[in-house]
Amino acid sequence: MNVESTNFKVIPDKLKGRTIEDIAITTNAVVIKFTDGTFLDIYLDEAAQTLKTSTNKLDS
Repeated sequence: MNVESTNFKVIPDKLKGRTIEDIAITTNAVVIKFTDGTFLDIYLDEAAQTLKTSTNKLDS
């Protein structure tokens, strides 16, 4: 699998209506996988001490 693209600006409207397939939670991140292969990452940027988000989609 290759990463198709990485988009660091998450647009909530683009995630509406998608079905969640899996969720992984760690001490520094939450990753939500949708059934269409899109991932929503919410993670701690330790340097800035803030939460950040990104989306990406994997090619099969």
